Amino acid sequence: MNRMLRPLLNQIHSYLMQPRIWRLLGFASTLIGFICYALSSSFYQLFGSWTLFKIVAYSIFSIIICLTILFPKLWQQLRGLNFEAHMAFFVLTITSVYSYFSDKAMKGKPDAYSVTSYAAFAVTSLSLQRQSKSHFGFEVDLLYFFLGCVIVQFMKIELWLGFVGIGFSYSLIILRSCLDAPAKNRNQRFQDKHHLVVQVNMNPLQVNNNINSNLVSSNIPQKAQQPDEHVAVEANILPSMEERRWANLAVVNMLKCNLNKYIQDKVHRIPEILINDHNFLIDELPSQLVSDLHEKVKFMVRTGFEKECVDQYCTWRREFLDLAGKELSIQEIEEKRRIKTWIKVSNVSLKILFPNERRLCDRIFLGFPSVADCSFAQICGEFTTNLLDFANGFANGSHMLNLLPSVLQVFGVLHELIPEFESVFLDQFSVSLRSEAATTGRRLRKAINGMFMQLEKLINCDTSQVACPGGICPVTVEVMNHLSAVGEFGSSWLSAEVTRIIALLESHLEAKSKDYSNPALGFVFLMNNERYIEKKAKQYQLDKILGNHWIRQRAAKVRENSEHYRRSSWEVVLGFLKLSTEQIEEAESMKKKLNLFNLRFKEIWMDQSAWFMHDEELREEMIASLRKILSRTYGLFIWSFNNLLGKDAHECIRYSVLDIEDLLKDLFGWRGEQLAEMKD
Repeated sequence: MNRMLRPLLNQIHSYLMQPRIWRLLGFASTLIGFICYALSSSFYQLFGSWTLFKIVAYSIFSIIICLTILFPKLWQQLRGLNFEAHMAFFVLTITSVYSYFSDKAMKGKPDAYSVTSYAAFAVTSLSLQRQSKSHFGFEVDLLYFFLGCVIVQFMKIELWLGFVGIGFSYSLIILRSCLDAPAKNRNQRFQDKHHLVVQVNMNPLQVNNNINSNLVSSNIPQKAQQPDEHVAVEANILPSMEERRWANLAVVNMLKCNLNKYIQDKVHRIPEILINDHNFLIDELPSQLVSDLHEKVKFMVRTGFEKECVDQYCTWRREFLDLAGKELSIQEIEEKRRIKTWIKVSNVSLKILFPNERRLCDRIFLGFPSVADCSFAQICGEFTTNLLDFANGFANGSHMLNLLPSVLQVFGVLHELIPEFESVFLDQFSVSLRSEAATTGRRLRKAINGMFMQLEKLINCDTSQVACPGGICPVTVEVMNHLSAVGEFGSSWLSAEVTRIIALLESHLEAKSKDYSNPALGFVFLMNNERYIEKKAKQYQLDKILGNHWIRQRAAKVRENSEHYRRSSWEVVLGFLKLSTEQIEEAESMKKKLNLFNLRFKEIWMDQSAWFMHDEELREEMIASLRKILSRTYGLFIWSFNNLLGKDAHECIRYSVLDIEDLLKDLFGWRGEQLAEMKD
C-alpha cells in the first residue's frame, strides 16, 4: 500500500513546492477572508454600519492586499534588513491594536463568517511564507496570530469546538513544517557559505613529523589560492540527492502541466508563454538554493576548485534533463525511432530547456562567463548529440523513396530549429554543436536530392501496364504519393525539383499515350493522368510551392486533351450529319449519311462505354459537352430528314435524340475491381 501511495504523495508534495500554486491559493483565501469578514458580526461590532467611505476604504485596502499576495515579486526591490524590520513592527502593531479593540467591542458569540475569515487569513499567511521570493519577516507570526484567533473564535461559540480550531491549526503548522524541512536541512548543511569541508591527501614531505594522518579538515581562507598539485579535493557544493530530486521534480511537474496538450498531440505548438519565459527555471527553483549555489560556486572557483565545481553542477543539471526526458515521455528516442517523439523533444529542448539552462548557468556562475559557457556545453552536449544522431540516421541511410516523407519531416524541423541552435550555442565551448546541426541539415538536404534522383529513375524505368482502358498509370500514383510530403513540408527550395519531376512524368505519360492504337483512348489516358496530378497537387498543397499558375496550367492541359479527344473520336461522326445544299441528291445522300452515322455511333459507343474516366466530375463534363454538340446536330439532321421523306423516314431512323442522350451517359462506364484502388 505504501508503494502505491508513494507516487501520489510525491506528486502532491511536488505541487505544494511550487510558489505559483501558493500564490493562487493565497489570492483565493485572501479574497474569501475579506468577503467573509465584511459580512461578519465582528466587523459590525468593531466598525459599525457600512457607509460609503467605509466601503471605498475597505475595498482599496482589500485590493492592495490581494495584489500583494498575487504579485509578490513587485516587492522584491523594497526588500532589505530595514524594510523587513519595519514591516514586522508594522504588522505587530496592527495586530496588537486590532486585538485590543476587537476584544473590547466583541459582544455575544461570533458567527460563521468571522471564523471563516480568520481561517482564510491563516491560509493566506502560510501561502505568503511559502512564496520563497517574498519573505517580509512577519509571515510566521501572522500565521500564528490568525490560528490563535481561529481557536478563540471556536471556543467562544462552544467550548468543545475549540478542538476543531486546534485541529485546523495543527494541520497547517505540520504542513508548514513538512514543506520547510528541505530548506532547513539545506541551511543546516550550509550554515556558513564560506565553509567547505575538504579532504586533502598531503605529500609526506610537506607535513610536520607530528602529523600522522593523511586526512585533515580545514577551512578554505577567503583570499583566492591555487590548490597544490599534490592535493586531491572532494568538495560538495550541492544539496542532498533527495533535495535535488524534489527540486527537479517540481520543475518537471510544472512543465508537464503546461506541455500536456502538446505532448498528447492536442495542440501542435508549444505555448508561447513558455517559449518567451527564459527565467521560469530560476523562478521555480527555491531562491535560497540558487543563492547558496552561487555563493559556493563563487568561492570554489576563486580558490582554484573550478573543475570540481563544474563537474558537480553539471551532474545535477544532467539529472534534471534525464528526469525531464523520462517524465515527459521523450526518452530513448534513438531506439524507438519515432519521428513525432523526436520532433517534440527537439522543440522542447531547443525552445525551453536549453535557453533556461543557459540562463541558470549565467546566474549560478555570475562573474565567471567562461566557466558558465563550459558548464552549459557539458550539460547540453550529450543531449544535443543524441538529437542530431537521430537525424543523421536518416541522412546516412539508404535513399529509399518510402523514407522521403520522414526525411523531409526531420529536415523541416531541423531547418526551423537552426535559429535556436545559433542563439543558444553561441560560445566557444558549444560552437561545435551549432556546426554539427548545420552539417546534419546539409546531409539531410543531400539525402533528399538523392531521393529525387530515385524518383527520376523510377519514371525513366517504368514499364507498368494500365489496369483499365485509359486509366491512371501506376507510376503517376506512385510519384504523386511520394510528393505528398513535399506539400506538408512547404519549402520553396524544392519547387524546382518538384516541377522537374512532374514535367518528366508528363513527358513519360505522353510517350505512353502513343502506345494506344486508338488515338482517342490515348487522349483519355492523358486526361485521366493530368486530372489526377492536378487534384493530388491541390490535396497535398503543392500549390503552395508551385503556385496557382502551375495549377491552372494543369487544368488547361486537361481541356486541351479533351478537345483532341473530341476531334479524333467524334469529328467523323459529326461529319456524317452535315447537310448538303443540293436538293436532287438529298434523299439518297441523307439515307447513306444516317446509316453511316448509326454504324459509327454504335462502334464508338460500344468501345468507349468500356473506357475509364477516373474523375467523375470530368466524366460528366465530357458527356455534357458531347450531348450538347450531338443533340443539336443530330436533332437538326433528323428534322430535315423527316421533312424530306415524310412517313417513310421512321424506317431509317434508329435513334431518337433522347436515345442518343441516354446512350451517351454510358460512355466511360468501365467499373472494374481496380476502380476503388485507383480512386485511393
